[in-house]
Amino acid sequence: MLNLLYHLKINVSKLLIPYLIKFRAYKLLSILLIINLSKIKKISPKQKVKYKVIVLNKSGGTDDLIESQKRYNNNFLYLSCPRDIFNSICETMLGKGYDNDKEFFSKKFIKKRKKYQNFLIILLKELKKNYNFKAFITFNFNYLSEIDLHAACEKSKIPCLMLYKESVATEIVDKYRNFFLKKTNQKFNGHKIAVYSNLGKNFLINSGVSKKKQIEVIGCSRLNRSFLYKKITPENQIIYYSIEGSKGISTYFKIFGKKFFNEFKKHELRNPKYDLQKLHFKIVNILKNFAKKNHNVLILIKIKIGDNYNEKLYNNLPENIKILYTGVGHKFLKKSKIVIGWNTTAILEGIAANRFILMPYFFKKNIKIKKKDELNLNLSKKSYAHSEKDFYDKLYYLTKKKYNINKTYNNQSSIKYYLGNSDNRAGLRLDRFLKKNILHTYY
Repeated sequence: MLNLLYHLKINVSKLLIPYLIKFRAYKLLSILLIINLSKIKKISPKQKVKYKVIVLNKSGGTDDLIESQKRYNNNFLYLSCPRDIFNSICETMLGKGYDNDKEFFSKKFIKKRKKYQNFLIILLKELKKNYNFKAFITFNFNYLSEIDLHAACEKSKIPCLMLYKESVATEIVDKYRNFFLKKTNQKFNGHKIAVYSNLGKNFLINSGVSKKKQIEVIGCSRLNRSFLYKKITPENQIIYYSIEGSKGISTYFKIFGKKFFNEFKKHELRNPKYDLQKLHFKIVNILKNFAKKNHNVLILIKIKIGDNYNEKLYNNLPENIKILYTGVGHKFLKKSKIVIGWNTTAILEGIAANRFILMPYFFKKNIKIKKKDELNLNLSKKSYAHSEKDFYDKLYYLTKKKYNINKTYNNQSSIKYYLGNSDNRAGLRLDRFLKKNILHTYY
């Protein structure tokens, strides 16, 4: 019921926003924004509320905030703001094409975006007057509807803090992202950035997105939950974090076209055959067969939000296979004994949870994989399946293998390298980052 009311409120708001913008009804629009704010109850303040902070909600990022503040928050009231609201404002102001990178960063959009930014400055002034909030928290620098909000906050002397959650990427994806960001001249125009690792910090600096003085390395605080799972013996359950085909690079080609990358010196490094969709299909079919013969094993398939969903692939599933569409994936590690995935943060979280990791490696006959194409996980050879039969056999072996809560099953070096939280103190560092930049920011 609450979920229905939540979506009803957003849909009604989206209908009203174009009219409120047309008549420059800033006060009513600010009230509409306030109506759409909801308390993040998991991190309610332990003491009397002193400061209100608006969080542009995003799974994963909000989980980092929750994992830190459920322990350390004393007097901050964190309020979740649906990103759909700012998407709707942006769409109304910029028109169709606002959600397309190629259009958004084109010369013809500069004047439109300037008007949009000026509109937001006035709106923020009204919002501040009607609802005395202290800061904004966001989770990425290139959510298109929020880019000019970051700048508007800075010009309005409102701290806009980014808890950057996209630090985990392969070498080749990083090179393409770097080129793309430099060519489109993307910047973070908010106040400060918290990143997971030095890898994330160097990426933001080298791509020109931000300056060194803006960034602080704190680690991934939501990893704390995975560390806690170490102390819990899992059930006979498998979690497969579904593979997303070409994992990122092809998205840039679809948006900008191949000509956009002609001057990219590293362009020849790209492997045009690197599309793992067929591998995904094979994995699902193996899991179907395995489920039919092992009724006592529950298999979860977590599909990432935004992935292409192939309905035929999931037809006639055995009863012990469940498809998961929504929410964050790391919570399913608690009961899962085996973690399957490829180039995903979820594998790192599985390592932190001390689960058995199984990597499908039976695409190598057709695709030559190099170090630049995969995350540097330092897993043992036993964690890789080099054929479909090997994959099936290792599934069977691991489901039968006794889990020892006192034994460490995986090398931990990748956790520090990508997520910067091998000491499990990222939550404390995030708390210090928030207090310093919300309470002691002077423009």
